[in-house]
Amino acid sequence: MTWVFLIVGVVAVFVVAAAFVGSEAFRLGHETPAAIFDLDEAVDTVADRLPADAQARLTYDEVRALIRAAIEHLHGAGLTALPGEDLVVPSEDVVIDDDHALASVLAAVEAQDIDVSDADAALVVGRLLDHLGEIGALGPRAA
Repeated sequence: MTWVFLIVGVVAVFVVAAAFVGSEAFRLGHETPAAIFDLDEAVDTVADRLPADAQARLTYDEVRALIRAAIEHLHGAGLTALPGEDLVVPSEDVVIDDDHALASVLAAVEAQDIDVSDADAALVVGRLLDHLGEIGALGPRAA
């Protein structure tokens, strides 16, 4: 009789564990993983991927300022969350206009008295978007 209770108990524990693991695996499989943005990694990656002439004109501090301004623009649009914040997912697709984003970035760095050309800023923002796509922080590009 003891063996029957032992077997029934083992089977019950297995069923509960299997149901829990299965439900969590399903939930995680249908949930978008959070992309973690590291500013230092982004600066290194973006700076390394710039053309040689742009690398000669821009310092790492200027690249950092441009990246920070671009991320702040995305944060202002509600597309990023700072550490400790919960990201509120928009109910509709959000499209960021490239020209407006670049103008916002240029205005932010000009306010810091950083002098970079529009072309160099566009290169940095473009490489940043490539990096964000690689780490899974961007959705598909609009058609």
